[in-house]
Parts: sequence; structure tokens; C-alpha cells
Amino acid sequence: MKILHFIPATENSADSTTMYLSTLVGLMQQKAQVMVISADGTSLSDNKRQAEAFAPQIVHIHTCWEMRSAKMAKWAHSSSIPVVLSPHGTLEPWVVERKYLHEKLPKLLLYQHETICNADAIVVTGEMERRSMQQLSWNERIKSPRPWNERLCIVRNAIITNDISDQQMTDEMLRLYRKVLDSNAWMLMTPDDRQAEDILLRAGLARQPRQAAITAQERRLLAQLGEESWRRLLIHAYEEDVLPIIRRGAALMEQTATNAETLGNRIAHMPQLSVEDIDRFQPRIPKARGPIESSRLLPRQMKQRFKELRDSHGHNKEYTFCLMTANLSYETSHGTLSRRHLAEMYEQLRYEDFDEDLLARMLREAELNKFAQDMQLTLSQMFGLTEGYMLTLKS
Repeated sequence: MKILHFIPATENSADSTTMYLSTLVGLMQQKAQVMVISADGTSLSDNKRQAEAFAPQIVHIHTCWEMRSAKMAKWAHSSSIPVVLSPHGTLEPWVVERKYLHEKLPKLLLYQHETICNADAIVVTGEMERRSMQQLSWNERIKSPRPWNERLCIVRNAIITNDISDQQMTDEMLRLYRKVLDSNAWMLMTPDDRQAEDILLRAGLARQPRQAAITAQERRLLAQLGEESWRRLLIHAYEEDVLPIIRRGAALMEQTATNAETLGNRIAHMPQLSVEDIDRFQPRIPKARGPIESSRLLPRQMKQRFKELRDSHGHNKEYTFCLMTANLSYETSHGTLSRRHLAEMYEQLRYEDFDEDLLARMLREAELNKFAQDMQLTLSQMFGLTEGYMLTLKS
């Protein structure tokens, strides 16, 4: 694990934040690669160059209110690196209220609110600070209906309390880093990881072992996946509700392997992680789970349109496909579309026998033509849906 600690400015050696960081980094170096960047006397561009050269897996920012910290957080997210934020008491009510109108409010509006909301985890040192963060609002007289960021984690500070040792504090922080990494599986997946997931999905959707056959190059890609790649892939597959398909794909490809060298025993030894038990944060926008809703319409504003469609053509399988397509469109617009639902639509087009002319006409009448075209393109790229199984849809 590679951790970058960023602090806008270091105070004297007796400063509690400096002592805390020194203790944390000293012990953390025994179990991880650690780098500390202080903004003292350096430019932001220099800080970014240092960070890029180190290539951290997590950026941990200490204290708030500095523009440079906000820009460092934005750089990290733009580089697909999770951000952990430790306010060190700088978001307590009495701190926020100090020079509120002339200093704090402008900073909140410009960058601080966004930095807090987008942090992948916020470290607080106790229950009092956690409650303060939950009630943080633009104005002391207006209570926020919900926390700006619900990923609040208590890691007590061994410098200011005897309730925890330095080593325990460090171990808790490292566990939090692991949780943050596991909560950002898709963001951290490499292009090879993502391609591997697509390969396994295509194989898992095959109805016969021979349909799960893959190229030698794809076998080599799967064989070189490391432990962390498998971990990210399986977590993401669980979140997208396609883990059973992934595991089936691996099993089918074992049956099609010609020798132990090509696919190797690598797939046979895919980690049997209990993904459900891995500690991670709830996704900010959870993906839809379970089968696609095929008996009711999610976007209710289309209710009249589908009533007319049913009256004109009956409640047939073409109507059900249109209903599922409308629900996919709704999930797409709300960011909840899962790969499980895309896989189900692939199976519909690949294996169901439709009256294609009727279905194309019904999709046009439901004003789903453009979305269905885009969906087929996605299914082609992700699952290898060929033109022979695509609907001919006119714009």
C-alpha cells in the first residue's frame, strides 16, 4: 500500500498535528510505503510532481481551509486516487464560526464544501467531533438535514488520549485505508482488470462450454492477474450483481482450456473471497440488484404511453421487452444501471425469439428507439453481441 500524506504547512515540532503525523508515519512505514508532502515553501505544481512520481494509492489530507489542500484533493480524484480527509478539529463549530462571514463562508462556497462532500472518508477523533460533522451546515442557525459526507470514521488520536496506543491508532488507520480501497473497486481497476471482467462475463453468459472459448491473448491476460486485481474485480462484480456469472464464466473456461499452460490453473484458483464480508462503505448511488423489473414501469411519466402500447399490440413478450428497456433507460438516467441488468438484456436479444419488425415498431412508438440503439452498441462492446442478434432500428 502506498500512502501520501499532505499537510498544507507544518508548525513547530510541538504542534499536536505535526506530532500526530510524525508518529503515524513512523509506525506506518513498517507496513506500507509512505510519503509526506508539506506545502512549506513549495508551489502546488511542485507538490503535484512529487505526488505523481510517488504514485500513491491513497492521498490523506490533513486539516482544512487551505486552497492548496482542496486542489490536491481535486488532483487526486482526477487521477483516480481516493482521498481521506482528517480535519484535526478544524471543522468544529467554534472554528467554523470564527470569521465566518469574511473567511469561512467564502471558502466553503469556493472549495471547502466540495472537498468535504467528495472525500472518500473523513477521519474524526471521537464521538463529539463526529456529531459536529454530522450537523455541519452553512449557518449555525440552519441544521443540515443530513451530513455532507456520511463516511465519517472514528480513529482516536493517541497524541491526545491514553485510550489508544500509537500502534493501535496506526493499525486502525491502515484498516480504514483498506476499507477505502475496497470501496472504490471500479475506480481503481486497471484497463486489464476491466477487460478481464468483460471476458469472464461473456463466458459466463454462454449457454454451452464451446461458446465460452476465448483467445490465447485473453487467456494470457487472465493468467497474469494478481491478487489485488482479482480482489477489485470480484468486489466490483458483487456490486454490479454479476458475481455468479463471473464465477460461472471461470468454470466454463476451465472446460475449454486445451492445456494447463494457456489458461493455466490460475482461473481454477480464482480467489474464493467472501466478498459480502469485506468491510467497505455503502456506494453513494447503489446499483440496482435482482432481475430487471418486467411487470411494472419505473418511470411513471410514461404510464399513458405504455397503456396505449398495450392497447394497440397486447401484453406480449415484445411489450415486456419494451417495458424492460424503459426501466433500463430510467436506471441509466439515475446512475443505478447494473451490469446484471445489461446482461439480462443481452440474453433477451441473444436467446429470445421476437417478432423483430413488431418490436422495432413498438420501441419507436414508446420513444425508446434511440436508447435501444445505444443499448445494443453497449451490449456489443461489453458482451460481444453481434449484428445478427441486433434489432434493426431506424432513427
